[in-house]
Amino acid sequence: MLYRLRTEFQLSVIVLFALAATFGVLPLGAYRLLTGGVFAGLADLGMVAFACGAAAYAWRTGDTRRTGLALVIVNMLAGIAMAHRIGPPALFAMDTLLVASFLLIDRWKAAVIAALTLIVLVVDGAAFASQAQMLAFVVNASMISVFAFIFASSAEAQRRQLRTLATLDFLTGLHNRRAMEQELRIAVETHKRSGVGFGLVMLDLDHFKRVNDEHGHESGDRILATFAELLRNSSRKVDRAFRYGGEEFVMLFPGVDLAGLRTVTTNLHARIAANLHGPGGPVTTSLGAALLMPGEDEHTWLARVDAALYQAKANGRDRVVIDEGRACEAPACTES
Repeated sequence: MLYRLRTEFQLSVIVLFALAATFGVLPLGAYRLLTGGVFAGLADLGMVAFACGAAAYAWRTGDTRRTGLALVIVNMLAGIAMAHRIGPPALFAMDTLLVASFLLIDRWKAAVIAALTLIVLVVDGAAFASQAQMLAFVVNASMISVFAFIFASSAEAQRRQLRTLATLDFLTGLHNRRAMEQELRIAVETHKRSGVGFGLVMLDLDHFKRVNDEHGHESGDRILATFAELLRNSSRKVDRAFRYGGEEFVMLFPGVDLAGLRTVTTNLHARIAANLHGPGGPVTTSLGAALLMPGEDEHTWLARVDAALYQAKANGRDRVVIDEGRACEAPACTES
């Protein structure tokens, strides 16, 4: 539970909004009912019930976009109705609702809804005791909306930056192991639904520890960065390259069959051999590869690729081994 609240921002906002409504608005609604404010009390209780129901729905389905929009629209309509019915006292809640809307939904949609809400309140006029009070409210609500818009924009930019940093390898600029695991899960689900073929290749720089020991880690880092650039330049837009860890890299190729995987790995191996050089001369690479098989999960798939890479290194390095899985007559792999 806490993990979802920490990692899913919109869901956490919806849940916190429901909790705030429960502990803040619920006692107020009960008080209004007890003191004769039947309409306002029932409206408060209805808003609390809707907020809690919306939070439960978002938690169960993960649909935070439509849930947030529904919360904002219902809250604003309820706020307008209460302002029309009970007058100025209802305006105290509008500031909170305006700020909440910029956290619950896209900031541009929130800005439009806030503007429409102010227009309706001004045109109706029932919520204001005087023109001066109307002007003061509009200025105050507009300033709150502007600051909330700026805050929401800054928060969204920071979340995007954090998401990017969380999935990128700093040295090579490639996606990291965490991003790879997500992409493999997506590939498995896509294969189940549509039957699209996926090829997976694991690449390991041969004797890379020797490079670091003899020429220093700065030279090793430059080789890794050059290698990552080679992978980017040797792939299509739909292909994905990841740094798996250390000198191991993984590439995901959508829409390939066994023949295509053989071609891709052979060409990739040749291109690396021709272009990757270090202080001590050419740097060779071992590759293991496998197609995703029907009914296979990402862990088994990756394990087969890792085993193929191990065989490539055991057979002398600087070569490609493809695990053909159930399509292979032999029980293990064939070397290409």
